[in-house]
Amino acid sequence: MTSAQVPSLSTDDMLQALEADLQLSVSLLDDPRLQPMTEMIAYHFGWSESRPEARGKRLRPLLTLLCCAAGGGDWPMALPAASAVELIHNFSLIHDDIQDNSAERRGRATVWKRWGIAQAINTGDALLVLAHLAVGRLTSLGTSAAAALDVHSLLDDACLDLTRGQHLDLAFEDRGEVAESEYLEMIQGKTAALLAAATGCGARLAATSQAAIEAYRLYGLHLGMAFQILDDILGIWGTPEVTGKPTGDDLRAHKKSLPILFGMDHSPTFRQQWASQRSDEDAIREMTNALEKAGGLEYARREAEDHTEQALHSLSRAVPSGPAGEELQRLTRRLLQRDR
Repeated sequence: MTSAQVPSLSTDDMLQALEADLQLSVSLLDDPRLQPMTEMIAYHFGWSESRPEARGKRLRPLLTLLCCAAGGGDWPMALPAASAVELIHNFSLIHDDIQDNSAERRGRATVWKRWGIAQAINTGDALLVLAHLAVGRLTSLGTSAAAALDVHSLLDDACLDLTRGQHLDLAFEDRGEVAESEYLEMIQGKTAALLAAATGCGARLAATSQAAIEAYRLYGLHLGMAFQILDDILGIWGTPEVTGKPTGDDLRAHKKSLPILFGMDHSPTFRQQWASQRSDEDAIREMTNALEKAGGLEYARREAEDHTEQALHSLSRAVPSGPAGEELQRLTRRLLQRDR
């Protein structure tokens, strides 16, 4: 490939191409009888309104494209895999909203809240199937059958890990005691597994070495762990005007996140407050103060920073090249500093 033929590495170009490929994937449902389903999908993906925040970050598919480019591959050839990653992510979000009884996502009513639980489950199922069909388009772009099969396997393994993680998350709601090791196992499945598959798929499509593919996969895994732990921090100490959620929302929901588990183990005061089951503003403020005094905020920050450093170490082992490699490092550090 000559320099004139090398595709742009602008993330804006990547995201624009991704949206077009996602819509191509969903176009398989084009049928007048299925119009309500396509309306649900368009609504969930933020295509039916002019609010960029409704679309979400598209972080996972962007990582797929960047890892492909950083591994020396032609990133447009990885678009079907990137779409598959995003379709799987959104299948899980639609189902999670039902399981968590969440009425809003990204400042709007969730799919189940607008169209009912039964249709939302069906729409989520459709997104999962569309993800598999998207991977099937890889060979038409020149990807070998072996590479396409590897991508299928990476994504299927991630889906299984994701459902395992969701099972544990739901099971923890009914348990009085959850060990930190159990919690970390849960978020590795629920959050980190798909990020690891996203980066691993991109590297596999770059036809790089097996060692590099594994390094990229571990990069995504640790990035996912840091991403979730930072979410845990924002769930307690985030600014409502930025996160769209009340301060201390995870405390109010009695969610067993990492800072809360730390407080349970290290602060008798917090443990007593937590056991009271109170959720009024004074109680939330008292629990937040007790957590900070016990070191829960600082501990969670250190854990997020440690996984970020492990992610960057794995990325350096992959030896990413060019602007895409530089963008991966910038993106990783920006994620640790995010406020939503």
